[in-house]
Amino acid sequence: MDMECPPVRMMRDPFVMKSNYISYATHASWQQEVRAAVERSRKHTIPMIGGLIETENTDAEILIVSSGTAVSQGREAIRLLADEGLRVGLVKIKSLRPWPYHEIREATKHAKHIFVPEFNVAGWMAREIKATIADSDRVIAGPHVAGGMTMPPEVIVEHIQRSLGKSVATLAGRGS
Repeated sequence: MDMECPPVRMMRDPFVMKSNYISYATHASWQQEVRAAVERSRKHTIPMIGGLIETENTDAEILIVSSGTAVSQGREAIRLLADEGLRVGLVKIKSLRPWPYHEIREATKHAKHIFVPEFNVAGWMAREIKATIADSDRVIAGPHVAGGMTMPPEVIVEHIQRSLGKSVATLAGRGS
């Protein structure tokens, strides 16, 4: 399922939610089996969803890497930044299981700055991307918003401008 514009709010796996009620050994063996099954499914998953990632302008020095609904806000932030003269690329992660290790490495190899906007306060995707790529200091986590909150594209624009040391332009009159 493409989660850029999900029709419903998704829940996590029941075993993960109830892992404190089963023994550690049972949980660990279940996790190993799930990971093995996911890796076996890779050869089927990639053709079914047309690749594990989608990319736009990966030769840009600045990339936004996101998944799910954060992709939509990232696309609009890229448009706003283009209006201000900044060229920004996008990497849309379409699959978390299997995780696109090789695809992310290839897509981000030219980027000097990698921004990861997320709809959670923990920043788990930024940590996964840092663990996946070389020179992980290029990854800048955030902005983050708690679940159920909105993330206007202007928040992403401001975060990128602040992180790059650029003056934050006023975005009044853009319907915000």
